[in-house]
Amino acid sequence: MKREAVQQWLDLQFGLFIHFGLYSIPGGVWKGEPITRGYSEQILSHGYLPQADYEALTAQFSLPEFNPQHIVATAKRAGMRYLVITTKHHDGFCLFDTATTDYKSTNAACRRDIVRALSDECKSQGLAFGIYFSWIDWHFSEALPISSHNSDPIPPSHQRLNIAQLTELLSNYGPICELWMDMGAPTEAQSQEVYDLVQTLQPHCMVNGRIWNDRQDFLTMGDNQLPTVPLNCPWQTPASIYKETWGYRSWQVRGDKDEKIQELSDTARKVVQEGGNYLLNIGLMGNGAIQSFEQEVLEGIGAELAKDPLKRELNKRKLPMILLDQPCPEPLTAYRYTGTEYYSYRPIPTTLCWSLELHEDTQLSIGWKSEGALAKEQKLCLEVGGNHYRSSLQKGRFSDVFVTGLQLKKGKHEICLHTIGDELTRAELVDTTIRLVLRKEETL
Repeated sequence: MKREAVQQWLDLQFGLFIHFGLYSIPGGVWKGEPITRGYSEQILSHGYLPQADYEALTAQFSLPEFNPQHIVATAKRAGMRYLVITTKHHDGFCLFDTATTDYKSTNAACRRDIVRALSDECKSQGLAFGIYFSWIDWHFSEALPISSHNSDPIPPSHQRLNIAQLTELLSNYGPICELWMDMGAPTEAQSQEVYDLVQTLQPHCMVNGRIWNDRQDFLTMGDNQLPTVPLNCPWQTPASIYKETWGYRSWQVRGDKDEKIQELSDTARKVVQEGGNYLLNIGLMGNGAIQSFEQEVLEGIGAELAKDPLKRELNKRKLPMILLDQPCPEPLTAYRYTGTEYYSYRPIPTTLCWSLELHEDTQLSIGWKSEGALAKEQKLCLEVGGNHYRSSLQKGRFSDVFVTGLQLKKGKHEICLHTIGDELTRAELVDTTIRLVLRKEETL
């Protein structure tokens, strides 16, 4: 894992997500009728629209109110430290100047490179800049047909397009703090190809969990979701001001402004406190402006966070205490997420944690025992006192020894038992009933 880049990314804490594209023009309405199915940024799919009519919206994409300076300044006033823009959503319309297609903002009525404008402004005002990129592309003729679930495989020709466009984005727009892939069902090789491309062109860029197939640098929670289990890896909650949509929706019920400010400020504090980053979304209107309610909410969040700033409190994690010569307590079980696509993404236990307090320098042996015979073999790593002890647990065994003659100093120690690898790639524990057996050894 890229330790330095991970810490730099975690230090960003709070960012602005922006969904913007052709879908912003209809704003959830087609031919005078609200489209109530699905998110409004996916109106082409959920509204069953003629694709040619939707793509003709490029002639209306003039953006008279698009003001990058104001957008970035608003993010700063909200207390945000980075910005992520949808460079290409599922509809395939590119907000950057690409050589791969004419279906792009520089060919639309505005004749502007939206990604360039925002990346330059972020640099000018001191915000980090990130990019969203959809695995799927409804415009590309050789991609799979539009589906309602969006977890579609990526044909080889489609993958070549993705690599070409990502190469442009990672090469032409300055430092990228975060690549936010979305949906699709790529193969392991396709996920690896994208990850390798990022490492070549932007080695400090963090890649999100929706690259799939365990190739990520940080876990992406589900839309508007908070963790329900303790996590042992870098993570982010992507959230929208309204859970019903990410793209602009003209008929959205916006609710009470002050309640919304308090709700989102509290959520930001909770996410950051528990170790995650919070990426809060707005949907720009079809003219390129921030919707007035969302503008007020962002400014209100900034005022709240100025009074009570975001802070990490990871050191407050409570670990069960191991007492010598007494049965080992149930551990804190920590998880990561794994899956090949959105609908298989799930938490798996990888790590068991305890604390140990010694009142004097002590020599110990540490072993393990289980409630039943192990169903399969597994290699585990015991971390204690700054050292790592790897051991193979054999199928059919109930107990064994990790290490003997372990010298530990007086004081508190965190003990972790986990599967092999870094936090984002560890295999699932085959047995979470494993408990440690600590015995004090006599010294000569």
